[in-house]
Amino acid sequence: MKFKKVLSVLTCATLIFTASSPLISAAAADEIDYTIVNPYECVDWDKWDYYKANLHTHSVASDGDLSITDMVQLYYSKGYDILAMTDHGVINHGWNKERKTNGIFNYFRKADPMSDSNYERITTGSDRGGRGMTDITGGIECNMAVMSKTHVNGYFTTYGNGVWGTENDYKTATVEIEKAGGYSVLNHVGDWVNSNNFPERSHWDSYIHYFADIFTTSKSCLGMEIVNNTDNVTRSDRALWDELLQVVIPTGRNIWAFADDDSEQLNEVGRSFELFPLEVNSEEAVKKAMHDGALFAASRYYNPEKGMGDKFEGNGEVPIVTDIKVNDRQNTISVSVDPARDCQKIEWIANGKVISNDYTIDLNDYEDELGCYVRFQLFGEGGVTYSQAFELRYDGREDKPVPDSVIPDNGDAEVFLNIYHTLPFALAAFIIEKLANLFHII
Repeated sequence: MKFKKVLSVLTCATLIFTASSPLISAAAADEIDYTIVNPYECVDWDKWDYYKANLHTHSVASDGDLSITDMVQLYYSKGYDILAMTDHGVINHGWNKERKTNGIFNYFRKADPMSDSNYERITTGSDRGGRGMTDITGGIECNMAVMSKTHVNGYFTTYGNGVWGTENDYKTATVEIEKAGGYSVLNHVGDWVNSNNFPERSHWDSYIHYFADIFTTSKSCLGMEIVNNTDNVTRSDRALWDELLQVVIPTGRNIWAFADDDSEQLNEVGRSFELFPLEVNSEEAVKKAMHDGALFAASRYYNPEKGMGDKFEGNGEVPIVTDIKVNDRQNTISVSVDPARDCQKIEWIANGKVISNDYTIDLNDYEDELGCYVRFQLFGEGGVTYSQAFELRYDGREDKPVPDSVIPDNGDAEVFLNIYHTLPFALAAFIIEKLANLFHII
């Protein structure tokens, strides 16, 4: 008798569940199903190590104060694992290789290469437990002599040695670097936009169109510095990055974030950097990670847009990620951080706005706030660590188009651009911007 009662209860429960399951399915069907493109998908979090990098470095070969040997040794002594020398208009073929310099920056100081013995010691880490520092070759900062500071870093390239560059022009260098088989990164964009003083400019259609055109034209232009040095001139560049992600990702590519010292002096080392999770520290592995976006931008400094919070300088180690789990079935991204390093909060950002502070984000909870990407940033006592953007693909995604150019496509445009790219125009614009800063007028 008891058995029949138990069987009856189980039968009723089964019928109730079966009857309600269409409702459950209907509720699930109302949720958006996301395909999450994870730039860190290839990382083996259990086995790979982190390697610290600076990809924007100067020496006496251009406008730096330290010799090539002293600058490389300084980064080595501070525990760096990867270093790119990117002197203005001077290609690094290897720290121990001769390079062709020019007097405009180095005042004819001799840029002696590192000795072969020092090169062997540092690249093999023979005095550092076998942890060598990788020499990124083909490094150069292009547009070396422009007043407008439209500088572009090249890597693995043969273009740019001794080339003065063109005023108000980020595009030419990226195109030429691509032709030479290299990668490029746009440097300290806020210096040219002057968004440090006028943050609203990071949201202007004219700048969004200009930089979106560069990224869609030059596929080997990997991204942009979202932090440079102490984050003064770049304080609004993360806002511009968010604007660009919204219009460039729909074209079929992403934009990677970089952070660098742009060091010229001894006291500028160790401010902003990249963190690479790699199976092995080699130039080829670094090159692949740069291409794939499998790296983090990080900085001891955080200098937000004017009126958007307080700036700070970190003291200690920045937070680091120990695992990222992407679950397309549940539409979630989960981030684990190293408990040995302080991490006070995480911010998930979509369309330039913070939408969550949870270490696991369920995308279905934020469907009305999502566009084509999400990214996260970690804040700790040591500074800030920025992830790359995760592209979100789903039915019904409403993509923002690239804004139209403000320059008409006719003969007048060519005349204007010919003037725009001249030194007299750049000099006049420089004076006007100084006056605008002084009186805060646009």
